[in-house]
Amino acid sequence: MLTLQNWLSFYEKNYVCVGRVIGRFYGEDGLPTPALTQVEAMITRGLEANKLELQEKQTFPPCNAEWSSARGSRLWCSQKSSWNSSLALAPGSLKHACYRLTLQFLW
Repeated sequence: MLTLQNWLSFYEKNYVCVGRVIGRFYGEDGLPTPALTQVEAMITRGLEANKLELQEKQTFPPCNAEWSSARGSRLWCSQKSSWNSSLALAPGSLKHACYRLTLQFLW
């Protein structure tokens, strides 16, 4: 839905509106239909979710991963990363096992 919103924003910014297409989103009277109201609500929820995700990434930055044929795989995390606390766990603990499974999945 957010992709559609970006597309719509582009057209609203660069083109003049000359009318609406009668159908799923606008009735013959030119007014929005309940379907358009639902789409707008989904877009609003998507924008809010993106905002929350950005805030979470600023608080807990994601870890980084890279692979090269010369060095192989490498994973590193910043001090703020949510994974950093998992790195210090004792081997054999449940979180340590989940961390190892995640690393195996990444590579």
